[in-house]
Amino acid sequence: MCANFFLQMKSPKYIPEIRPAVFWDVPIEEMDYTKYSDFIICRVFNYGNFHEIADIIVCYGKEYVIKLLLSTTNIDAFGLTAASGFLGIHETQFKCYELKQYPRSY
Repeated sequence: MCANFFLQMKSPKYIPEIRPAVFWDVPIEEMDYTKYSDFIICRVFNYGNFHEIADIIVCYGKEYVIKLLLSTTNIDAFGLTAASGFLGIHETQFKCYELKQYPRSY
């Protein structure tokens, strides 16, 4: 989970339209969009498409999304590139860039 305990939970302006494939491991119809806002935002940036990412930014607000994504370590390479492009912030400013894990060589 993409928890950041320093940010207050954010209630969405509306329920965003997200494909069930993005949340393949959790029942999306039972998800609390306020309680799990950090998880939802990170998951959509990692696995969502252009429209889903844009919808998440509008739904939760650009300022909240920026604060969350700058401070989380749970964004993969795709999510980092998407966040950088959508939000206009250089990749090196994200905490997940500093702590990037590299694949192991066996």
